[in-house]
Amino acid sequence: SWVEVRDRNGDVIFSQLNPAGSQSEINGKPPFTLVIGNASYVTLLYKGKNVDLSKRSKDDVVRLTLE
Repeated sequence: SWVEVRDRNGDVIFSQLNPAGSQSEINGKPPFTLVIGNASYVTLLYKGKNVDLSKRSKDDVVRLTLE
């Protein structure tokens, strides 16, 4: 899955293609803007809670902002 994360300044703080089974921890200043490709295979935790990506997916790409 491909993931891009931008911080509150719009700076890209994470952008990479992630292999199956991989995990990444990202730190920065919210709000975060995310674009996640192949989203049906991604599990996202934010502040220790699961974020449901299924309701936001269009063509298996998710675009969302986390406060």
